[in-house]
Amino acid sequence: MRQLLFKLGITLLVVGAISAAALAGTYVITRKRIEKEDREAAAKASVQAIPGLKSPSQLKEEPKLTDTAKKAVPEVTKVFSTPKGNIIVIDSRGYGGIMENAIGISPDGKVIAVSNVSNRETAGLGSKTLQPDFLDKFKGKTVKDKLQVGQDIQAVTGATISSRAVTGQVKKALEAFKAISSGGGSE
Repeated sequence: MRQLLFKLGITLLVVGAISAAALAGTYVITRKRIEKEDREAAAKASVQAIPGLKSPSQLKEEPKLTDTAKKAVPEVTKVFSTPKGNIIVIDSRGYGGIMENAIGISPDGKVIAVSNVSNRETAGLGSKTLQPDFLDKFKGKTVKDKLQVGQDIQAVTGATISSRAVTGQVKKALEAFKAISSGGGSE
């Protein structure tokens, strides 16, 4: 009986080790491609934050502006400049987890559009805050607007946490834009 258990234990150990090695190998082989595809998806979503841009090649990532924006708003992950304005990408926690949105802001400080880069929101509830019906409410908003759910922004029914998260992202993007406009300037 002990000998049988020992053989089963060894067999399980060998099969587990081979499986772990196979998974690790797959990760190593596919990691760079997955990261590249994630960057491309993020760039495509960011382009949607300023309608009229045709491709991600029109985006210029601005590390200096990103640093300035991060000092004012730590949730900023990237700042892109375009001839039509800036795109500020921000991470924050929604109901389902981290959501990343790109907020396009015109040179005069008005929200042009909001585009979702990635999210883990509940399909049919929190994900409704990432639909045009909700995101279009932010067009034309400036840093002077309150941007508070229940006051100047109506929450999506059943998705108050997600609504607050997106609204907070837009408000923080406008604050970051103000910081880069006064402190760092566009280069």
